[in-house]
Amino acid sequence: MSGNKPGFKILPSDMVVIAYLLITAVLMFFIPKEELDAGRHLIDRLLIISGIAFIVYLDSTWRNNFTKFLHLFYPLTLLGYIYGETALLNHIFFTANLDPLFINLDNKIFGFQPALEFSKAFPQVWFSELMNFGYFSYYFMTIGVSVIIFFTHRPFAEKAVFVIVTSFLIYYLFFIIFPVVGPQYYFESPFSEVPVTGFFSKAVKAVQEAGEYPTGAFPSSHVGMALIFLYLSTKTSRLLFWVLLPFVILILFATVYIKAHYAVDIIGGILSAPVVLIVSLRIWHFFSNYLGS
Repeated sequence: MSGNKPGFKILPSDMVVIAYLLITAVLMFFIPKEELDAGRHLIDRLLIISGIAFIVYLDSTWRNNFTKFLHLFYPLTLLGYIYGETALLNHIFFTANLDPLFINLDNKIFGFQPALEFSKAFPQVWFSELMNFGYFSYYFMTIGVSVIIFFTHRPFAEKAVFVIVTSFLIYYLFFIIFPVVGPQYYFESPFSEVPVTGFFSKAVKAVQEAGEYPTGAFPSSHVGMALIFLYLSTKTSRLLFWVLLPFVILILFATVYIKAHYAVDIIGGILSAPVVLIVSLRIWHFFSNYLGS
């Protein structure tokens, strides 16, 4: 069965974004009115879904490289907004943050708090810059891997972007269910901060102030998604894999160094990545079969 009419191009990524928006719209009815302006968020969803419909119309009517690119990549532009919402929805199932649980796990596994001790043990400016450089590379990785695949392995690009978007959305749903804000938000200053010493530490700080929220520490989606990017690179380019690998390794350590995550968050990111990837691929097959993609 095909869900696409002749000449009417709906992508699996359209379907998964709309499905996520509808699921979280239902969850908003469980948030007290004084804590969430549900009306505004519902209007936002109507506008986003209308925008998706318009993009589908453009790509179906004027088939060219621009409309294909726009249709394929617009979901990536929504991820920041969708991520921010998890901080508003993440106390539906648990009324308190679960950080004490993960702090205790770190203490039991390591005998200390890696998120507090790592930066103290290596305060050198060059090491701090290396860690922040690794962390900052994640932002380029998110869009860069998709764009590289689009221009070098276009037949695989639709699937790759879908896997990336869907994997992010799966992590966001997990953040809503399990509220963990991470060391940088849970601990009080000065324990929650790493000294800003150089260009990349300032760059990371600026990005965090603009787009980070008290949400999404466990499992580390930075680690999970970095590993998924690495997997996608194996399907396209050995060179891309080897270019990404050192950055992925840096991210494993940097997320703890800058106090974005507890050490157990990193373990959770490593263990969750293959599960999230498999689920994303199965959702891809479901929607692509339905739509006849």
